[in-house]
Amino acid sequence: MADFVEAQGNVFLAHRLRRASDRIVDQVGGMLAAMGLDVPPRGASMLLMLDEHGSIGVVEIARRLRLSHPLIVRMAQRFEELGLVSIEVDPEDARRRRLITTEKARREAAAIRAFNKRLAAMFDALFAEIECNLPLVLDRFDAALDAEPIAKRLAALPASEGDDR
Repeated sequence: MADFVEAQGNVFLAHRLRRASDRIVDQVGGMLAAMGLDVPPRGASMLLMLDEHGSIGVVEIARRLRLSHPLIVRMAQRFEELGLVSIEVDPEDARRRRLITTEKARREAAAIRAFNKRLAAMFDALFAEIECNLPLVLDRFDAALDAEPIAKRLAALPASEGDDR
């Protein structure tokens, strides 16, 4: 059976990117679990940032990872449940919560750093195989949409472009 989304062409690019992302997360997540690590695969970057800083606020994490504040709050709660962090009120601002890494988090971060070296080499080989430096393409894609968002690009098209009626 044909892939419906793929058959629609490039208009469902976000859907296809999400599927590719989910595939990577699922496959890497299985490997992390097999290594005995508790960190959720979508939380690995956050764990490494926490390990680097030892203590950092939720808002700062969201800003630096360019993810939503509610997502980081949920991930922080999950990290606390897993024993990767403790969450404390910032003594300088009671509205802020700081995440403080545990020894378990430091061990898992070290394991992820070692795993990431192998993962990076695997992706380098994959990108060579498909003859596309995907991260470079995504960087250029993001920069182009930052410079001129989709709405502006659509507004610049002639009214009949893409209209096959």
